Amino acid sequence: MRTENRSNNRKRKYRIKSKFRFITSLIVMIGLMVSGINYVLGSDTSFALVKSEPIEVEVCYGDTLWDIANTYKNDKTDTRRAVYEICKANDMSASDLEPGMVILVPDNL
Repeated sequence: MRTENRSNNRKRKYRIKSKFRFITSLIVMIGLMVSGINYVLGSDTSFALVKSEPIEVEVCYGDTLWDIANTYKNDKTDTRRAVYEICKANDMSASDLEPGMVILVPDNL
């Protein structure tokens, strides 16, 4: 009976048969964990440090800031935010818009 208890109480020892497969598996798992953490934390996005030049737009008769903002903004930007950014870039309000004016539209709308 004593021999049975000794064999049952022993911890199993695991041996690595292929060091190459073990190290490769570790590297892949660490890479997946780092990628997942970066994705969750949002650090996978990058921003350019280059300052973009604004676009010059000549206002035609019948144009509104809303129409101009809709034309030059990207799909993720709210039109109201784009109108605000255009007004801020030109130091004006929406009522100041007149035909023939040249306004600056920020490139990163």
